[in-house]
Amino acid sequence: MLSDVQHVWVPESSPSGVTRGRGVGRNVAGVVLGLSGLAGSALLARRARSETEVEIFRSANGLPNRAFRPIWTFMQYGTFGAVPVAATVALAARKPRLAASIAVGGTAAWVTAKAAKRVVARGRPSNLIGGVQQRGTEEGDLGFPSGHAAVSTALTVVIWPDVSTYWRLPLAALTGLVPFGRMYVGAHLPLDLVGGSALGLALGCAINIVRGDDGSVWASLPPSCGIQC
Repeated sequence: MLSDVQHVWVPESSPSGVTRGRGVGRNVAGVVLGLSGLAGSALLARRARSETEVEIFRSANGLPNRAFRPIWTFMQYGTFGAVPVAATVALAARKPRLAASIAVGGTAAWVTAKAAKRVVARGRPSNLIGGVQQRGTEEGDLGFPSGHAAVSTALTVVIWPDVSTYWRLPLAALTGLVPFGRMYVGAHLPLDLVGGSALGLALGCAINIVRGDDGSVWASLPPSCGIQC
């Protein structure tokens, strides 16, 4: 079982100077893009809903109820509970530093999204438009940004450099299914999801910068500092 888990991840190695520089550049760009996307979507979210946003929401929310179980299952990747699960998998693969990054990034995304909701103060779809099919109950009446989108994106960005190429497509697909699922259950409008994903991108890239330029190891820390690999 342990060998199967380890097969998911790429081996840790010391990155070259070129790789480090490229990794830092990508992550800095991700932080800037994420913060810009969060700020821009927040400004738009404070205005009246556009017809395009409502139409996109209804295209997902209006799908048949029989799709609920599979969509709900995939949607769990964006819950706070996914954070300790992903960290445990990383620990099982003997990657404690990655596990710590997952824990920090996922928790930061969840907490920051909660705080940002009070700043933007945008309601849930059912409070803003009519004809919403509400599937399940939600915590609180504020929608922007989506905590599920923030957590799932942050987890994916942190995990991405360390996961094998074979698993990257399913990981990306899962990250896309979470925002779609949040519209399907009637929890969020599209701008809520853009803002949450942008927040997760910024936080995930920031974590990657801290733990190592290429995102695969904490290159700046010697093995004797902190948790051993």
